[in-house]
Amino acid sequence: MKKIYTLVFAAVFMLAISQTAIAQENHGNALNAFVKFGDNSSIGAFYEFQVHPDITVSPEGRIWFGDDQKLALGARGDYYFDRIFKLAEPWDIWGGAGIGFLINDDSGDSIDFNIHAGGEYKFNDTWGLILEIGGGSAFSGGLGVGIHFN
Repeated sequence: MKKIYTLVFAAVFMLAISQTAIAQENHGNALNAFVKFGDNSSIGAFYEFQVHPDITVSPEGRIWFGDDQKLALGARGDYYFDRIFKLAEPWDIWGGAGIGFLINDDSGDSIDFNIHAGGEYKFNDTWGLILEIGGGSAFSGGLGVGIHFN
């Protein structure tokens, strides 16, 4: 239970600092949802808050379809390389890291660390198609959609 309180505190803290940031380019205010198939079939989502023109923080969750792991809750940070690579809309490229708690894992509750990289092609101001890859047992990308709230 102490792990869940720590996670909630971290998520609230990130939300609080993200609301004080004023950014020129908007990478935040986006809900990103993923699906993974195969042995690690699951659905996951995270909501991005922009804390710097190139940095977002997000609470994150994942639910498994199989019997191995039931639920993961965590947080992540992403750095957008758009300015460095001089990418214009409709493309975004990012890399980041995350930490999360595996809850009801067969081996007991545990902590998961990961790194990831991804890209998004935005069809319009609201919808985008995302491909993300990463390492970590709880949070790794997949194929997904981005829903942007401008």
